[in-house]
Amino acid sequence: MKITLKLLRFDEIASVDGIELDEHDEEVAGGSMATIFERLSGRLELSSCHPFLVTVERTTVGFLMLREGQALPSWANPDAISLHNFRISRQAQGRGIGTAALALAAVWIAVHRPGSSSLTLSVNEENSSALRLYRRFGFETSGHFVGRLGTELVLSCDVSELLKKYVADRH
Repeated sequence: MKITLKLLRFDEIASVDGIELDEHDEEVAGGSMATIFERLSGRLELSSCHPFLVTVERTTVGFLMLREGQALPSWANPDAISLHNFRISRQAQGRGIGTAALALAAVWIAVHRPGSSSLTLSVNEENSSALRLYRRFGFETSGHFVGRLGTELVLSCDVSELLKKYVADRH
């Protein structure tokens, strides 16, 4: 099974289809793709946002956004890259695709942003499946805040640790 990340142009985000989530999962992942596009279209720092499709054998099964620099949220360290809107389609869940996508995001950071030492994200404390995935990768809690849907945990992991997981999973 060939899993890849494909960098998108911003005008492509709203038309992404093939990612089917139940209503709750879509809400905790930031809303619909159209909502994500609308939120981003008003931002001045678009060059610091990097949207990716997650594909399996060229079929779209997921999405994630990496942000850096001016586009970082207030809860992220300035030298970090932050992960947002991560989602894997309901039909593709449980097959290791989310794990592979997270590892591929770490590879992208290492290649394209070698000065960034960590990946950070926020996740709703009620999102147990996402928390399990992030904990398996070695993400640790570095803070919390009240978000749109309740308490959000801020999790961080060194990119070097994520790369070790990527290498271990390939062997």
